[in-house]
Amino acid sequence: MWTIRPWKKNKKAFTTIEMLIVLIISSIFMSLCIFLYQGVHINDQELEKDFWANFNVYWKQGIANSEYSRLRTYIYEKNHDIIFFNDGHYNKLRMPDGMRSQDNLLITINNDGYVPPQTYEWYSKATHTRYLLKVQLGGGTYKIYEEYYE
Repeated sequence: MWTIRPWKKNKKAFTTIEMLIVLIISSIFMSLCIFLYQGVHINDQELEKDFWANFNVYWKQGIANSEYSRLRTYIYEKNHDIIFFNDGHYNKLRMPDGMRSQDNLLITINNDGYVPPQTYEWYSKATHTRYLLKVQLGGGTYKIYEEYYE
């Protein structure tokens, strides 16, 4: 004898409750991803600050090397690295991803530590910043100016 059991139906789709649970879990996951993505920009800013701090150390070392060896120090970009070259020795400083220098970057520190006054540009896609490195008179000193763009 065949009996029909109404409480045992063959279901092939989500119920409304199951759909709501899936939506709640996916919205929590997406909100966490957005929160974590905002932290990436903070890390980019920290990487750029570290880059400029290291650049300052290599800059001072380049001036000291030029004064000591009486040879010029050249600063240029090659393969996303900033190279400080003096007397066959060089130091590499890796630029953060998303950052680039102006085309044909070449800074020369003379054999007496003098750097001619000039402005050099760096651009950051990650933080939408244009950095201006302005070399000034007086023993190879420079200042960094930041301009934000959209």
